[in-house]
Amino acid sequence: MLFAGGLSFAQTPTFYAQVSKTKVTVGEAFQVAFTLNGSGNNLVYPNLNEFDLYSGPNQSQSMSMVNGSISQSTTISFILAAKREGKFTIGVATVMSGNQKLESKPIVIEAVKGSPQQQGHPNAQVQPNSNQKTEKNQYASEIGHEDLFVRTFLSKTKCYLGEQVTLTQKVYSRVDLRGFQNVKFPPYNGFWSQQETANQQISLKQENVDGVMYYVADYSKVFLFPQRIGQINIDPVELDCIVRRPTQRQPRNIFEQFFGAGGYEDVVVKVKSKPVKVEVQDLPSDNKPDQFSGAVGDFGYKTEIDREKVKANEAVNLKITISGRGNIKLIDPLKLNLPESFESYDPKVSENIKTLGGVSGTKTFNYLIIPREKGEFVLNDLNFNFFDADKKRYVTIPSPDIKLTVLEGDPGAAQIVSPSKKSVKATENDIRYIKTGDLGLQKNGREFFGSLNHYLLLLTPALFFIAGLFFVRQHMKANSDVVAVNERKAAALAKKQLTIAEKYMLSNSKDLFFTEILNAMNRYIGNKFGLSIVDLSKDKISEMLQARQVTTTTTAEVIELLNTCEYAKYAPSAVTGDLKKVYTDAATLISKVEAQIKK
Repeated sequence: MLFAGGLSFAQTPTFYAQVSKTKVTVGEAFQVAFTLNGSGNNLVYPNLNEFDLYSGPNQSQSMSMVNGSISQSTTISFILAAKREGKFTIGVATVMSGNQKLESKPIVIEAVKGSPQQQGHPNAQVQPNSNQKTEKNQYASEIGHEDLFVRTFLSKTKCYLGEQVTLTQKVYSRVDLRGFQNVKFPPYNGFWSQQETANQQISLKQENVDGVMYYVADYSKVFLFPQRIGQINIDPVELDCIVRRPTQRQPRNIFEQFFGAGGYEDVVVKVKSKPVKVEVQDLPSDNKPDQFSGAVGDFGYKTEIDREKVKANEAVNLKITISGRGNIKLIDPLKLNLPESFESYDPKVSENIKTLGGVSGTKTFNYLIIPREKGEFVLNDLNFNFFDADKKRYVTIPSPDIKLTVLEGDPGAAQIVSPSKKSVKATENDIRYIKTGDLGLQKNGREFFGSLNHYLLLLTPALFFIAGLFFVRQHMKANSDVVAVNERKAAALAKKQLTIAEKYMLSNSKDLFFTEILNAMNRYIGNKFGLSIVDLSKDKISEMLQARQVTTTTTAEVIELLNTCEYAKYAPSAVTGDLKKVYTDAATLISKVEAQIKK
């Protein structure tokens, strides 16, 4: 048998074998086909003696032209049936295409015992979508797992903590698939997840699975970053597939008759993937940098300062930019090793993240720094460290030394010194007391002026002024300790921020709601214990709460709320539950912590 072509084709030849099904009953007919895309000759069939031959070889050809390029495809098919039970292999077929010898892959057919009605009918099962008269609900049950199923694929099943793993959900179909509904994705517990949003349109492509051709839809792609070590189980995905099938129902009107709508109906078939597992190992401890913050991937790093000369008490901006691929959204602000006389504030964070083919982009931290004393300073030790999972080693990107010249501040400028670094210096009072004592006034009869009542009235404003000055000085003294002020006002500030979260709760803006709840809790704890938000960690929070006599149960509830908000902040679509309960729990916890600390 020859594959021949009378034209010259600029086409890379391919040759493959496929069957209509891989599991049949004894005597049930099925189709095997050998397809060559291109031209060739000297086709050699495999040995088919284990099967009864009902029809074949049957040849079909197709040809197409796209943008001036001609392509052709030739298929040789047979209708076979198994003679007995067992597993049989359709061996390798070969064909010559030019000087190249092409081979198909072997296909295993499993034959099982069948009912008498299924035997002796060669054409009964050749067409899987035969137009049979069945009930609508019966049709869904007739579709076997070999005709329609969903599979979960992982880019790797063993990875490091924080390493990116790509999870793809694929739907395989040999029926007329029209769409999807009621999709239930797993919660991805133990991972921080990011959904790929580039491809909104689902397209079908063909794929050969164990010798059977399927139409495949890449339904979903998610990028996972494991947050704990050990074995993590990923639950199955469940979805309803809408399948169109022929029906014997007559058209109900002239429009259905004209468009052929009466000959088809859509049914729903539920499919479910199998669970998968990921083995997560901890990052190696050998050569682990001291300032490692958990970044895993492949990153670049750059530091910039907006000016090299500044006057004392004026602000400069230090910009740190991290770019690359990996868990970039999870990278925390870097800790700055600044001179003693420098102040810095929590950085402003901006992101530009993409999810095409993986999580990548840039993350920028803008630090506001205020030098309080003049001099020549060098900002160094601002290196960035990350773990390269592909090369299995830590990488340190050094930062060049940043020289900063601080000039004498303006004489009239306020000399503000952070109470966490230096004590506030006492300055000379600029208010003098009113002179008291004998003013040299003389009495003139019994007139009001110069009388005792007159003097008392004169002294009354002075006494009020002195008392007011005393209370003002006491108030200034009490508020000069910023840490103590923040501790006193921590609960009030937190509850004020909760009102913002309440607005997002009423509008069902989950992402903004959980962000505000998280900010309220972190700032409450930071203000209460005099800690920067950058220095907060779950262990530190637990330690500080228990040190102030907060109960173990309340501490655990605080940590659980923080974990819930952090998870929901980055995956709001995966969170279910009552937002009002989260809001009520946050307000209740703040009150409970306040009450237990006061005790």
